Amino acid sequence: MNNDIGIYIHIPFCLQKCFYCDFNSYANKQELVEKYTFALCNEILKNAEILSQYKISTIYIGGGTPSYIDSKYIKQILDTLLLFVDKEYLKEVTIEVNPNSVTEEKLKVYKESGVNRLSIGLQSNHNDILKKIGRAHKIEEFEKALDLANKVGFTNISADLIYPLPDLDLNRFNETLDYILNLKDKNIKHISIYNLEIHENTKLKFLLDEGYVTLVDEDEEYEMYTALNKRFKEAGYNRYEISNYSIQGYESNHNLRYWNQSLYLGFGAGASSFFGGSRYRNENSIEKYISYLDKGISIIAEKEDLDLLSLMKEYVMLALRKIEGLDVTNFKSKYKKDVYELFSEELNSLINDGLLEKEGNYIHLTQRGLEVANLVWEKFV
Repeated sequence: MNNDIGIYIHIPFCLQKCFYCDFNSYANKQELVEKYTFALCNEILKNAEILSQYKISTIYIGGGTPSYIDSKYIKQILDTLLLFVDKEYLKEVTIEVNPNSVTEEKLKVYKESGVNRLSIGLQSNHNDILKKIGRAHKIEEFEKALDLANKVGFTNISADLIYPLPDLDLNRFNETLDYILNLKDKNIKHISIYNLEIHENTKLKFLLDEGYVTLVDEDEEYEMYTALNKRFKEAGYNRYEISNYSIQGYESNHNLRYWNQSLYLGFGAGASSFFGGSRYRNENSIEKYISYLDKGISIIAEKEDLDLLSLMKEYVMLALRKIEGLDVTNFKSKYKKDVYELFSEELNSLINDGLLEKEGNYIHLTQRGLEVANLVWEKFV
């Protein structure tokens, strides 16, 4: 169905900023939560005409730390959105939670408000490492949060991990894999495991530059990569995207929207949207976001209108993030052009270099291509 749409809700509040984080998130601004929620609901209502014309199939509440704020605000946001929802068509409602800020009461409110999928930020099962990367929780709190989620009745739970991290060697990484795979019977149906990115102006960048913390070398990092893919596969977690693994049927429907270049609207400070052939982002500042909405000033901080060639290149890059790859037939159906003719030079070069391969109606990354995917994207930038 072409008239379906996904919704992203951004909650920019946190207890503290993780050392590696460059997301649009802020600590010590809890006094703005109520005004922010009102402004966000106002933004949703300002888009009533669009929302009434489309079927909302996924909702994703991210941050920041959505579980940091009072659950009544999450309920208020979802109640506003549900004015435009056909519940029979809504597949998935996800909320991100941190172990130290989620309670049984909050989980019950989420579930009663329509949330059917949790994403829990674990990152590591070693308390000393969690402390070194500025995480506010301990492993014991993660375990308690997971038990509460199961008690409340959540059966679709995702956990996030990151590697490499300070003081994380291959042995300790294998302990992390042991740990997460042993939780399969507690409804961990999905695991996102991200390769650490070092961003400018983060505390982790400073700590690494000054030598206060270190990471393993490239060879040991590659051994981690090999171990996780082997062990997840053996445990029945299907790798369906570069950084995402799931039990069959529990893929993230919302994130698949991004990789399938499907429409989505983002609400909240710093939230991004893809709609009407344009990508645009809201104002990052919480204060400006609230003020602009109150005064009727545009909250859009950046906008890019994509021409047809840019859209087609983007489609290829996004599709190649998926393990199944790019469906050539779907590309032709959407853009009325043959991808082999359009990008013959790029595709042939990557196939000859052993980074891409054809398989039936699909073009997908090879094993080597998965390891150096950035080299593939560069061909289409």
